[in-house]
Amino acid sequence: MGDLSTSVSFVSNKLDESNSLMKEIRADLAAMKREHEELRSQNRHLTCEVDVLKGKVRMLEQYSRKDNVEVSGLPVTQNVDVFDVVRDLGAAVGVDIQQQDISTAHRVPSYQRDRIPSLVVKFVRRATRNKLIEKYRQKKTAMTARDVNPALPMRRIYINEHLSPDNKVFLSKLKTKCKEIGFMYAWCRDGKFFVRKCQGERYIKIDSYKDLEKLK
Repeated sequence: MGDLSTSVSFVSNKLDESNSLMKEIRADLAAMKREHEELRSQNRHLTCEVDVLKGKVRMLEQYSRKDNVEVSGLPVTQNVDVFDVVRDLGAAVGVDIQQQDISTAHRVPSYQRDRIPSLVVKFVRRATRNKLIEKYRQKKTAMTARDVNPALPMRRIYINEHLSPDNKVFLSKLKTKCKEIGFMYAWCRDGKFFVRKCQGERYIKIDSYKDLEKLK
């Protein structure tokens, strides 16, 4: 009986130790869960802040291009003053552009070797830029390089706002998303992005990648 009593006492002590250890483990686990939730909350907060900052940077980068147009597809012409090219471009859409209207004009190298470098033009006044883009959009037929100069090929050219690299990526992803969900239109105007499901429907303004993900 003495041995049995000793054994029972030993087991009881071990059980008490196990229960005490289990309480400590549960307390540690609860503390870890609280810490985990706090870290998740901080992460969500920081992610929101980063998204806001990215949006502000994207807006600032675009604002610095507010007076610019980007002309894509226009072949490079040797020994021709770029200002004369811009003047001819304006004449092709019905806008009188003088040299004093242009601040700078230069070619931007493309990452794709087989692609013609785009022509970026910075105007002195934003109104001139807007008029050029608007006249281009009003054309009922596709514009080609030959419309600018009879010696150039029948290559399609495009006149658009000069988007920042981030906004070009954003617009590309927006167009891809629209194709996936059956939206017909996605466009950018004055650095802002819009989509429309079909002709006659109201447009939807898309401000961020979060808005893009929610688009259905």
